[in-house]
Amino acid sequence: MKYQLISAWCGPAFVVLFVLFWMHIGGNFPGPSPAFDTAQLTSRYLDNLDDMRLGFVVSLVVITLYMPWTALLSAQMARIEGRYPVLAFLQLIGGGLTVMVVSFSAFFWVAALFRPDRDPALFQLLNDLGWLCIETQYACTTLQMAAAALAGLSDRSKVPLFPRWMCFLTIWCGLSFIPASLTGYFKTGPFAWDGMLSFYIPYACWLVWFSAASYFMIREVHRRMHAADLAAPAGSMAYGA
Repeated sequence: MKYQLISAWCGPAFVVLFVLFWMHIGGNFPGPSPAFDTAQLTSRYLDNLDDMRLGFVVSLVVITLYMPWTALLSAQMARIEGRYPVLAFLQLIGGGLTVMVVSFSAFFWVAALFRPDRDPALFQLLNDLGWLCIETQYACTTLQMAAAALAGLSDRSKVPLFPRWMCFLTIWCGLSFIPASLTGYFKTGPFAWDGMLSFYIPYACWLVWFSAASYFMIREVHRRMHAADLAAPAGSMAYGA
């Protein structure tokens, strides 16, 4: 149970550290506008070189906290589904792919910052790759969230993992990523990667979902730990008898 509790608390740890290093120190809140020309973009990188290097290098480590959290959620979902935990497996795959998408995105920015004297056009190329990677490949995360929501809706236990409102919130938050598909077309406006519909709303929805899911997962682990503690004396007496 202690490993389950550690995995559950990887969720809050991931949120805090990811916001700090990827968003704040890495300079992605907001990120550079896709409408920047090569001179503007290069200047932004060079003016914040050390902070951005630190932010993205640490982000590549921090993102791994998403893995034990995803593994725990899969285990909790499998308990709901029983013998054939298809949704749990789908959630596990979606979470693993989410880690890869975010990792590759940060990796492109690390590569851009590795040689500050490179051709400004290459700065722009690597920056485009980083943003388009994380923005347009949202579907694996959406499937992860949909699988968790469907498993939650099918939970008939006395104390369900997620309340029904949380399951519907999860589906809505997962669908909020869809406008990000248009980041490959727009450089300004709400559908650009720094726009309201492709950045602010979906990222806020994801943070709300992830934080809420972490709360219910931690609560579930504590509930089972408490139940195990209550059952232990009775089991010891029976064994002694």
